[in-house]
Amino acid sequence: MGAAPDPPFVLEYRPHAEDDSWSPGWVPAPAIPGRGGFEGWEEIPETEFVFYRFQVDIHLDIGGNDFSAVLNPVLDFALAWQYLPGVLDEQGSIDTSMSVQGLTYRVERDGGDVVVSSNVHPKRRSARGFTPHRARLSRADFEALVDQIVEGAFRLLYEAHPELERNHYLNGLRERIGF
Repeated sequence: MGAAPDPPFVLEYRPHAEDDSWSPGWVPAPAIPGRGGFEGWEEIPETEFVFYRFQVDIHLDIGGNDFSAVLNPVLDFALAWQYLPGVLDEQGSIDTSMSVQGLTYRVERDGGDVVVSSNVHPKRRSARGFTPHRARLSRADFEALVDQIVEGAFRLLYEAHPELERNHYLNGLRERIGF
């Protein structure tokens, strides 16, 4: 029996070089001074994770189509994707947006497949004008992609700062979303 085929997607998170929250010596502090403080790793609040800190450059290729994003908080990206498989069970299509930039991904059911597109990624010229990239995945591959997006985000956070494993917000979030 041979090895399993490679998935039809590639995901890589790269900590953004100018974001000091990735550095080993970073001491947790509010991104915007005077906007409500917190003390220590356990107390870093949701807003720091979703809007300001732990920004990454995301390389995302689905079926040869580039759906990458630059300078986005890793947890914001993961949360934008984590709920999609469940919603697709109830709806035929759903848009999900990043909190800090005008990037929206659309996922649609098409039979047993899922089609992914976005509002900002390169568009192809067709007889009807320009059309967005559209990548088709099996439902199983789509769910594997979402799992990799979410698990990869938490893994990256904890590898950079093991102290985050004590963070109240992250622990509650993981419990709520089942990761």
